[in-house]
Amino acid sequence: MSADHSVWPYRLRCLLAGRCKTALLVALLAISLLVTGFIWAYKKVHVVADGRTIVMRTLHSTAEEVLTQAGIYLGPKDEYRLSTPALQDGTVIEVYRAVPVTVVYQGKTDVVLTGKPTVGEILDTIGIPRDNVKVAPGRDVRPTAGMTIKVVTVTEKLVQKEVEMPYPVVRQPDARLEKGDEEMVADGEPGLKLATVKLRYEDGELAGSETLSEQVVREPKPQIIHVGTRDTIETSRGTLRFKRVQWMEATAYNPTDGAPHGLTATGIPARRGIVAVDPNVIPLGTRVYIPNYGLALAADVGGAIVGNKIDLCMEGYEEAWKFGRRMVKVYILD
Repeated sequence: MSADHSVWPYRLRCLLAGRCKTALLVALLAISLLVTGFIWAYKKVHVVADGRTIVMRTLHSTAEEVLTQAGIYLGPKDEYRLSTPALQDGTVIEVYRAVPVTVVYQGKTDVVLTGKPTVGEILDTIGIPRDNVKVAPGRDVRPTAGMTIKVVTVTEKLVQKEVEMPYPVVRQPDARLEKGDEEMVADGEPGLKLATVKLRYEDGELAGSETLSEQVVREPKPQIIHVGTRDTIETSRGTLRFKRVQWMEATAYNPTDGAPHGLTATGIPARRGIVAVDPNVIPLGTRVYIPNYGLALAADVGGAIVGNKIDLCMEGYEEAWKFGRRMVKVYILD
């Protein structure tokens, strides 16, 4: 046998061995790709239903199949929502069980069994418009069993109305007048403005208003009052300076009325020129001047002399009786 014939079987064996290794590698690679693709085909999905969250891996491509795999079954009105446009790895499927809710709208009350996830979707489903309504609770609220959804129709209207403008009061000092006296020298006159007002109605009832603009038609005229600043009074005994003036209800009494021996509450003998006061109004020991009576000293009190009252001591019964009861102007002296 020649040398060439002895080499061929060896070469053939080597060739076959190489091809077998290649085929084996190709097969292993194919199996690896198949397993990898199978693993990648699994999706990790979260299912939220009935107060629990189920995390699962699935090969299914629809939410319904995933829910069945998870043992979650939907009633006729139950609904679900996906967190992504399509089922994919990481998708959250949330199940909304149907609950009864009451919808009040335009005087009608309807009970609806719904699995919609929000109040807004419920209203959209039953055909209630989004515009010009007020919804309580809000549209984004999740419905609960027994919830009442109130839909109020809101309408607006523009009106124009005349509005009276109050006149200002201007107080001006006047040295001609005594302190405490006032004199009105000019009457006030209200002004007038035309207002554009937006009225808001809820279910036909006025619920609020907003003034959009105002135009003055007539300016108001101020009321002018002169306020006295003079703190002196001319008397038969000369000029007296006073701190304030007070109108009081006055009565009269005899020196022998009340306390025994004709003594006042301060121990001073009662006589003309002594007056009884409420110490909370005029402190005891205060000098006062009363027109048509004269200078006096607040030195006595009386059970009936409470508040804005004063009791003047007279010379005798006849003078006290003639005086009676009247309003007097009392100057509280410095």
